[in-house]
Amino acid sequence: MKNNKHRLWQFIYKLHRYIGLLSALVLIMLAITGISLNHTEDLQLDSQMVQSTTILHWYGIKSTAKLTSFATQNHWITQLKQKVYFDQSFLIENQQPLLGAIETDEFIVVAFHHSLLLLTHSGELIEQSSIDGIENIGMNQQQAIILKSSRGINVSTDGLISWQPYTLEQITWSAVQHTPTHISTSIENKFLTSTLPLERVLLDIHSGRFFGKIGVFIVDLSAVFLIILAFSGCAIWLNTIFKNK
Repeated sequence: MKNNKHRLWQFIYKLHRYIGLLSALVLIMLAITGISLNHTEDLQLDSQMVQSTTILHWYGIKSTAKLTSFATQNHWITQLKQKVYFDQSFLIENQQPLLGAIETDEFIVVAFHHSLLLLTHSGELIEQSSIDGIENIGMNQQQAIILKSSRGINVSTDGLISWQPYTLEQITWSAVQHTPTHISTSIENKFLTSTLPLERVLLDIHSGRFFGKIGVFIVDLSAVFLIILAFSGCAIWLNTIFKNK
């Protein structure tokens, strides 16, 4: 009877030791990610984006969306999903479809389905105005801005302040063009590296989902091991107290 009891306590000691070793790495990972997530605002984890293409590919994030580009005299305006770019630089987020862009000696005008952007030649936003039902944008030989919308064809000669009906010909309409390779490559890379917040990755590592089903299983198993460690630790502690009495 005494030998059986001795063997039982030997088993509890070994169980406590080996389970502790097995779960140590997972517990360290949970502690590090947990502390980090507890300070998300201080560390700005929700605004820092993952730059590693390996991790992005691990999440299956790839740029499969079509780019829509319009060329002005000196620049390219491109839309990829909801993001709009001026040449290779991010300009604005807009869920409306990009319909065209024209450039005059004074400014650049970018047209969406329900709005117009007025930009400087360096891509700085001057003004944004709302106009419903835009279909296309162009200009005449005098560089007056021509807008085709549900209200017909209208012209503005005062920087989008007022519009008058336009019936003359000689309109050069903005048209979709093939995006140059160097611009499309740069935009796709920028788009990919602005998609996945670091907070999401840490949350997935913390829960084990980053490693798929096996990761969730390991984290759950570690939680079970932690419960066993708590009970075995209490049992060992109580046994030590009773032995010393």
